[in-house]
Amino acid sequence: MQKAVLFDQDGTLLDSGAGIKHCAILTLQTMHLPLIPYEDLDFFIGPPLRDCFRLCHVPEERIEEAVRIYRDAYEGKGDGYLEATPYPGIVEILQHLRSQGLKTYVCTSKGKPLAEMILQSFGLSSLFDGVYGATLDGSLATKPEIIRHCLVEEKLDTNALMVGDTVLDLRGAKANHLPFFGVEWGYGDTKQMRQEGATTLLSSVAELEKAILSWNKND
Repeated sequence: MQKAVLFDQDGTLLDSGAGIKHCAILTLQTMHLPLIPYEDLDFFIGPPLRDCFRLCHVPEERIEEAVRIYRDAYEGKGDGYLEATPYPGIVEILQHLRSQGLKTYVCTSKGKPLAEMILQSFGLSSLFDGVYGATLDGSLATKPEIIRHCLVEEKLDTNALMVGDTVLDLRGAKANHLPFFGVEWGYGDTKQMRQEGATTLLSSVAELEKAILSWNKND
């Protein structure tokens, strides 16, 4: 069976922190809530948006208001998502992996339509066989659920590998019995990934490419 590599988006493929954090601050300002310094907002990159606002101590009854304001700033009038940039070497590694017969997918906690729009904006859509993300109705929200949905829809069984920069990506891989390669250039806590069992952590795109190709050769 053809093997597949599942990639997290923010912090793995794209350096999207600036736009995300700026929009988070704008949301808190608009709601007249206590601000969190820009440099302390890395926890916004990766997890579901509602969970991030809970960590900002947004009252539960105002969570949906926060989400609406943030989304308007990030993907609506503000176009905050355009502050992202692909990490150097990402385009080349994707092209090479696909030339070696590997299928590639995105599995992100972002909403699927937004994730697709962002990839299209940066000319990356053609480098993936599919994009899987959260649903607006909440039926798919967590990384384990999103990864599982991808595996089922694409009939991949467990013949896949998850690549990500946070412990949430690691947990999603473990929940679906997939091997996990962690990248150290994103926004996750490398120490926490090690504590939860990550054994392959890569510090560069070149190292990641070498590790994936080696995995692909093994039965």
